[in-house]
Amino acid sequence: MVQDGPDTLAALRAELDAARAAAAAAAQDAAVLAQLTETLRWDGAPRALQTVLPLARLLRRVRGGAGLHAGVADRGPSRRIALRLFLLTRPVSLPLARRLHRLLGRLLEKESMLSQRDAATGSAVAPATAELMHSIEAAMLTLALQRRGEGP
Repeated sequence: MVQDGPDTLAALRAELDAARAAAAAAAQDAAVLAQLTETLRWDGAPRALQTVLPLARLLRRVRGGAGLHAGVADRGPSRRIALRLFLLTRPVSLPLARRLHRLLGRLLEKESMLSQRDAATGSAVAPATAELMHSIEAAMLTLALQRRGEGP
């Protein structure tokens, strides 16, 4: 037999309030994810996602702005050319991409360890690390553009 009392009512109200807060947070997350799928933009995204979103927007533009449910079967000539080009360069591009992925992963791990150490010691080295990462990203972009013949 359960007794109704002020403690039971207070516990039930607290549980109901927590459920309402969780539902509100879930609705807000759903709205952010819906906006992300439509526009491929998210201001508060994690760094890894912010890095990939410009490429996703570019790929969406190349595909012709097709939605999420676009069929894979509709391959235009540009898509076939890109696929054949990828198949030709795959023996070189995949190992390079894997090495670059490992290198960037190690750099991010080291940056994370440095930022944790700096947070523990209160040092101001973290902005220098972030500046170094931005310099590396800019150099990689410049090299990619030069390879394509678009850069300086």
